[in-house]
Amino acid sequence: MTPEPGAARKGRETEMQAGVMLVSVTAFLLIGFALVGGPMFLVDWTRKRWQTAIDRQIALTDLLDGQLGPILAPVVKKPLFGPWEIQIAMPFFRSAMVARILAAVDEVFSGVEGAGSPRYRIFLTARPDSLRETRASRTLRPTKRWAGKPLAAA
Repeated sequence: MTPEPGAARKGRETEMQAGVMLVSVTAFLLIGFALVGGPMFLVDWTRKRWQTAIDRQIALTDLLDGQLGPILAPVVKKPLFGPWEIQIAMPFFRSAMVARILAAVDEVFSGVEGAGSPRYRIFLTARPDSLRETRASRTLRPTKRWAGKPLAAA
């Protein structure tokens, strides 16, 4: 007996429908994973980057506090496409202190990026050496007046 031509066509149609169904189910699962898993992955990645920056900032603050006392408050950031950034407001005219701060930063960030050389930028900003200099600079400003009465000094 020879197979009927209609039976062969039905077999091919059934195989084609099974293939289309398989592709549809796979696409549905991938889209579902992308809609649910994608944002979850992104949030987790962002949280880990944020936590790493906080951990580095705490480590640097603790080290500086142990060496110099509680006089500095560094801010540590990790830009998306760049090296670590450390911002420190400090007295510039104390070179021994500057050297100790730079050594502490290098100690904390020496093992950040693996075996290669550490990549970080340090932004040092000037601040007065003492509280007395800050108060002296405030008193040199003229007092603001409104309608003949002095306002509180800013």
